[in-house]
Amino acid sequence: MRGTVRERLVPLLARGTAPLTLVVAPAGYGKTTQLAYAAEAFSGRVLHWRPSRDTLGAHSLLARLGRQLDLAGQVSVESVLLAVERCPDPVLLLVDGVHHVHGGPAEAVLEELALLAPPNLRLVLAGRRMPALNLTRLELAETAVLNARQLRLNRGEMAALLADAPGAAQGLAELTQGWPAVLKLSAPAVLAGRDPLDSAALRTFLDREVLGMLPPRLVDLLERAPDGPAGAEPPECAEEYGLEPGVPLLRAHLARRCAPPARPAGVPDHARADRDAPLSLRCFGRYEAALAGRPLDFSRTRPRVRALARLLSVHAGRPVHREELMAALWPESPARTAGRGLQVAVSALRTVLEPGPDRGRSQLLVRSGEAYMLVLDPGSSCDVRAFEAAVGEGLRAAAHGDAERAAGPLGRALRLYTGELLPEDGPAEWVVPVRDRYRNQAVRAAHTLAEVELGRDRAEAAVAAATHALSLDPFQDAVWRLLIAAHRQAGDPVAARRAERRHAQMLDALGVL
Repeated sequence: MRGTVRERLVPLLARGTAPLTLVVAPAGYGKTTQLAYAAEAFSGRVLHWRPSRDTLGAHSLLARLGRQLDLAGQVSVESVLLAVERCPDPVLLLVDGVHHVHGGPAEAVLEELALLAPPNLRLVLAGRRMPALNLTRLELAETAVLNARQLRLNRGEMAALLADAPGAAQGLAELTQGWPAVLKLSAPAVLAGRDPLDSAALRTFLDREVLGMLPPRLVDLLERAPDGPAGAEPPECAEEYGLEPGVPLLRAHLARRCAPPARPAGVPDHARADRDAPLSLRCFGRYEAALAGRPLDFSRTRPRVRALARLLSVHAGRPVHREELMAALWPESPARTAGRGLQVAVSALRTVLEPGPDRGRSQLLVRSGEAYMLVLDPGSSCDVRAFEAAVGEGLRAAAHGDAERAAGPLGRALRLYTGELLPEDGPAEWVVPVRDRYRNQAVRAAHTLAEVELGRDRAEAAVAAATHALSLDPFQDAVWRLLIAAHRQAGDPVAARRAERRHAQMLDALGVL
């Protein structure tokens, strides 16, 4: 592999011919840095958008582009494209962290910008997950996709970084496969002659920033066979998340995670029977938790213990860093006070999950480094995890034009989404953006299902799906148009005119008409 990462990628990002470029890799591969280099090297106008917790929606994206293009008044996709087309210079739109808007309205806006882009506009979308874009469309057929393999450091770059310890360079190169953040976090331990996985910072990074982004089903597959050949890994891992599961240090961490916890000699494993009991979690519509079919009783616990149970349930099967838990449940408390409160709450929650003398060796609520996780053993279920998997499967099938395979998962996702996420937590700051994200995913699933059903000449099913989408978010212009078309295809002009009137009322409320 010749040239540095910057020398290899910047020409592709700043001067490439592909109208759309996707940069997909886990955390720590330097995506943000490469976008900064591309902006510096681009000979034209550069537009930026970086989604954050408070700016995830399509309105935030359009407003940001409008400010950068000096647009006044209501900003739309059409006005942005017209302003770009009028620019005398080429325009580059850089989006960093596109995984934050996966399956939502903002991602749909980005897809529309890419589909309708004038010749002088190029888009580069970087994130930890492949966007749910229909890359089979003719307009996006030339899309370039860069993943971890293109972003990793080569041996020369790693040797330069470890110039003071040349003896360790080769070993670290083999362990990290050029993963910049993993190289940085593992180097101190290796240079000191220790196992790099003794570093809590490295373990937390891999748990929270890498494995925490993957669906539980995929993590489970990786943990079951961490040492399998690279070709045997699920293609979803490489294609959708840009991950190289063959990195030795990641495989070693997976093997350590799935190893049973050690217990003192002579102590029987009394907790095994409890661990085999399936855990059932429901977070949409209302919160419910049951173990082996018996509802868990939280009536004697404090409010923050119940909130901790709900927060961990949303992320069941994934580790949640203690700092995130403390910020969510004790947002205004000093770190020391929040830390003590978390310890007490975790202990109380374990008492509910696994009462009895063996609760000290918890099997359901486990700690990994600085993170906590509710374990989903075989037979366990969580509606959030099942919803995510169904939405992802349906959107991928639809993006590949496979309507038959898309309809089932999308319909299943909508049946799982039985209401707002954790209504018990009200407007709590930690839950609102998560709630909005899942609502947006449900809207996207219903919208896509309506398109799929209309394409299959199932007009009534398309009407039902579009109506479902609008019940979740009535301000979806494209869904209103689809609903009107579905009513007409179903031979119901009266319903079509009624939908047209309601669509006009919605536009009037937004000040569009």
